Amino acid sequence: MNRAKFLNRAGLYDMVSGKAAALGLNMAAPNYRIDAMQLAMQVCLNLKIEMLNFKETKICGILYKGENSTTIGLNARRSLFGQNFDCMHELIHYWFHDRRHFWCTPYDDSLSHKNFEAHLEWQANEGAAQFLMPYQSFIPNYSDFHDHFYARLSPENAQNAIIDHLAKSYLVGQKAVEYRINGLEKEITQFVKGIQIPQIKIISRHK
Repeated sequence: MNRAKFLNRAGLYDMVSGKAAALGLNMAAPNYRIDAMQLAMQVCLNLKIEMLNFKETKICGILYKGENSTTIGLNARRSLFGQNFDCMHELIHYWFHDRRHFWCTPYDDSLSHKNFEAHLEWQANEGAAQFLMPYQSFIPNYSDFHDHFYARLSPENAQNAIIDHLAKSYLVGQKAVEYRINGLEKEITQFVKGIQIPQIKIISRHK
């Protein structure tokens, strides 16, 4: 079913969280973590995952979705954590975008929403971030790490330690964690002010 359309963050998160719930995953669990390749093997039709030797890291993955088989190609030059995010990016395309081919670039939450092709890439990037680092668990974990490390380290070292621990916790690269912290700034502020996770309002970045 073709579900691709322009979405705001709240709509996209609802769609992605609904998919996770249908798969029996609890995004609010403190120890939530996903191995995207393992998940892909479970949900994709006749899946083949290939490691491809791209000359650089500007292409992170490709997806071919056929009627009888699916192929995900991942950039062998990317780190294992980077490949985990890239594979989830392709899974978002697989679940929600009714197209056969995608060539995908590294995570960037600033992609334009004006061009539909760019918007689909934004959906895959932001959807992968929500699936791998759901705000329901990410925000409380970030808050706990923040309090722990800022009480013991300098601000710069504390922030680096937070990013490192979150990257290892969620099996993603440090750059993806940095984007996630920045992207959830308004939601984190709500949590710090005492608003509980179920009541947090997801706010689009341009607002």
